Amino acid sequence: MKFIHLTDLHLMPPGELLGGIDTAARLSRILEDIAAWHSDAAFCVISGDLADEGSLDAYGWLKDRLQAFPVPCFLMLGNHDDRQNFLSVFDGHPRDQGGYVQHSHAAEGARFLFLDTLTGGPGVHDGELCDQRLAWLEQQLEAAQDAPVFLFMHHPPFDLGMRFVDDIKLRQPEAFHRALQRGRNIRHIFYGHVHRMTYVNWRGYPFTSLPSTNHQIPLIPDRAGSDYSDEPLAYGVVQVSDDQLTVHFDAHLDRCSQEAAR
Repeated sequence: MKFIHLTDLHLMPPGELLGGIDTAARLSRILEDIAAWHSDAAFCVISGDLADEGSLDAYGWLKDRLQAFPVPCFLMLGNHDDRQNFLSVFDGHPRDQGGYVQHSHAAEGARFLFLDTLTGGPGVHDGELCDQRLAWLEQQLEAAQDAPVFLFMHHPPFDLGMRFVDDIKLRQPEAFHRALQRGRNIRHIFYGHVHRMTYVNWRGYPFTSLPSTNHQIPLIPDRAGSDYSDEPLAYGVVQVSDDQLTVHFDAHLDRCSQEAAR
């Protein structure tokens, strides 16, 4: 089984730039590359920060653009998103009984869980899983029994040694960890938010993250001279079998032929 992971689109309304970058143009190139080379993927997950300012126009552009995309997409929310605006545009997107944008998807004997860690409120960028959302997670993990489970979330529950993101991680990581312990066979957890390619093993659970499709957060801001950087973009191509999980990080915009490199 193969699926695609994208994160942190930070889309602006059509015609507007973010840090001098056309966010829509960059995402379009990514989607074109995926359509050309990975149209056989079972689905694509975009794990939050869909719109930089949570604007209706940005969500509207994304909805229109995805209509021509050949791979089914599951969308998630991050700290830059607006839940009400998102649901007014993607009104048919799955959500739980409380209206949170989280749901479960079953495929090839595995269970995929998509969490909504958006806290909400002006200027609030750390994440949360309230009691209601944690209860939903626990129920889903228990229902999965021994089936392989793959989780997706925006905010990580741990520090990365990066001052810019460690202060805005998931609140109450201990509660999240207790919820995870209800799962019998959690294979992997995918996250966004940090705008970097990372692998973390947290309390025995493996996590991976991806660069943003727009701008990155430098590992050492003082070296970069800024809190943001224009490092290579990448999307994840995930291959799952009974005894292995492989995550390929495809830096699609930085490809060149051997002749062009000379």
